[in-house]
Amino acid sequence: MRVELLCTGDELVTGLITDTNSPWFEARLFELGVKVDRILLVGDVRPDITQALLEVASRADEVLVSGGLGPTMDDFTLECAAAAAGVPLVEDPRVVEWLKERYAQRNIPMNPGALRMARIPQGAEVVRNPVGSAPLVILRLGRARLFFVPGVPREYKALAEGEVLPRIRAALEKDPERVARSFRLLRTVGIPESQLDAAVAPLVPQHPRVVFGFRTHAPENHLKLMATAPSQAEADAALAAAEAASRKLFGAAIFGSDEEEYAQVVARLLTQAKATLATAESCTGGLIAQQLTAVSGASTFFMGGAVSYSEKMKMAWAGVPAAVLERHTAVSRETAVAMAEGVRAACGTTYGLSVTGYAGPTGGTLEDPVGTVYCALAAEGSPTRCERFSIMGDRDRVRLFAATSALELLRHHLLSGPSAS
Repeated sequence: MRVELLCTGDELVTGLITDTNSPWFEARLFELGVKVDRILLVGDVRPDITQALLEVASRADEVLVSGGLGPTMDDFTLECAAAAAGVPLVEDPRVVEWLKERYAQRNIPMNPGALRMARIPQGAEVVRNPVGSAPLVILRLGRARLFFVPGVPREYKALAEGEVLPRIRAALEKDPERVARSFRLLRTVGIPESQLDAAVAPLVPQHPRVVFGFRTHAPENHLKLMATAPSQAEADAALAAAEAASRKLFGAAIFGSDEEEYAQVVARLLTQAKATLATAESCTGGLIAQQLTAVSGASTFFMGGAVSYSEKMKMAWAGVPAAVLERHTAVSRETAVAMAEGVRAACGTTYGLSVTGYAGPTGGTLEDPVGTVYCALAAEGSPTRCERFSIMGDRDRVRLFAATSALELLRHHLLSGPSAS
């Protein structure tokens, strides 16, 4: 099965927004064992969209077309679809009723422009949008089945997940030439991509049915495993063997798989340990606290954090003695330790986590240049641990990697404890 994506809209080709829909759909599709063959971006130009539709229909079996289905004058993707198919646009009474109901529910008067969303290429199938106004439109064009969905991510995902993917899955099950695939994404931190590649190289000939690939998503590096076989059982078995070998090779450096987010993994470990955490952040400016509190239920383990950016606040909020700052400076092993211990004592938590450093582009010393970061973990009943990191890159990269470096101290400590089992 050949699948292509066609994304329309001037905002995508002028840099105003980034296409986040396509990577999401690619990942969902890959779970079915299908790789997207091509993604095409086209601006709001009628002849260009019409020609693009004809091109993708000549190559693909299934096409997901997004954008240009709304009520404004620059929403003309379905006009182009009708032109490509050589059929007229007709007002669909079902869509009109759906629109009236939706506008009534929102207590908004329906203006005439909204009826643009009810003008459908003759002969196309329409499916109600559960979270928006413009419906899913399904049209046969040449050899291809085209799915037209709104470009708004919330609506795109609802229709793709609920309607498009099930239809593609059904088509796959009927395909006599279907090849079974199984996929796993292993997520790591602390291992550069080149080292990941070198370490995996000996495994490749041992698993001939598995393709090993790599992806960088800073601060993480991911190992992609895709097994291909005549049957699903064989593909699953080949994947399981390659995954087991990879996990044995990298151990705790693999923090999760597939859609597991790093902060969610740390949150789960803290919850399992029935432990609590407080943070004292300087150069990261609250990034650690932001990541952890993005996890639902964070209040069970995260008690609070101090963004102690100045020396005054390091003393007032994190309990750093003035003598430590005067003798060792704000960016030092001693200050990081004092911050972690101070915030843990102030909040009465199991753990205190701190980070201080030079994020740049200014600052730094000969001994501790820009990119130097000290992270410390104070734990109840254990000696405080502190690590020095040298992080290359711009300010944003230093801050991002500093936050992860601090959380890695915590994650590995939690994994080594008795509750990790």
